[in-house]
Amino acid sequence: MADESKSERMWQRSHTEVNAQKGENEYEMMFSNQKLTYDTHLEILAAQARRAQNHYDALTTAEREKRAELDKVSLQALQNAVVTSDMLQKQAVRHCDLAIDRQWNKEPAEGTAEATILRQVLSEPANTALQAAIVQAVADAVKKVAEG
Repeated sequence: MADESKSERMWQRSHTEVNAQKGENEYEMMFSNQKLTYDTHLEILAAQARRAQNHYDALTTAEREKRAELDKVSLQALQNAVVTSDMLQKQAVRHCDLAIDRQWNKEPAEGTAEATILRQVLSEPANTALQAAIVQAVADAVKKVAEG
């Protein structure tokens, strides 16, 4: 029995040593598989994050360009509005000056060279010739429309 217990103890010890070695190998293999799975998963997540960041960067760049273009257009519209307003203000001042001039003078353009030239050009014979030319042009236009 002493031999049996000794051999049984040897078997148990060798079996434990073998199981311990086998356990270590299985643990290392399981750890390697887990690490490989984790690294692969981490790489997939990193690639997704890079793609998402690139997409976000492209969208923000396009949005910035669009916003810059809109800013240019709105600035141009504002500048046009200012110029138009300035021109209208100047025209209003001219009209106001004419109205004041007409209020105080019977004929505001009296004495100016333009009024004198205009009176000479539109004298009675010139006026009649101008009216005849206008009538002729209208008649020619009506004739073209009727033919066409």
